[in-house]
Amino acid sequence: MVKKQGFTLIELMIVVAIIAILAAIAYPSYQEYVQRTKRVEAQSELLAIAQRLASYKLANGSFYGATLAKVYGQTSINKSGEATYQLSLSSTTSDPTHSWTLTATPQGQMNNSGNLTLDSTGKQCWEKTLGACEPWNGK
Repeated sequence: MVKKQGFTLIELMIVVAIIAILAAIAYPSYQEYVQRTKRVEAQSELLAIAQRLASYKLANGSFYGATLAKVYGQTSINKSGEATYQLSLSSTTSDPTHSWTLTATPQGQMNNSGNLTLDSTGKQCWEKTLGACEPWNGK
């Protein structure tokens, strides 16, 4: 009698079903991880821009006239491909205190993940819901 080797179609379909279930569980976690990584990347860029603003103040005596073009050279964060955050810097020409607020507004795949803000006092906010300021905490 000859023994046949290999898998039956049923066994193969069970393996495919198990792989599909694992992928369905893993993919949302992966997407969340990607968003968290891009958010932390944006936070580090905001801190780097803040350092450049401090250097601008040392060189010019105040924040007066500082713009993203002068300090950072662009108005979006696109470290890993497409732009994930649009940057804005509050006016530094009309504020008598010469303070600033830097805001990163999510776009593209980061849409609806909440604005990130950093101001001249060092206050860090993550606006997950409208008007709610939560600290960054590296999340």
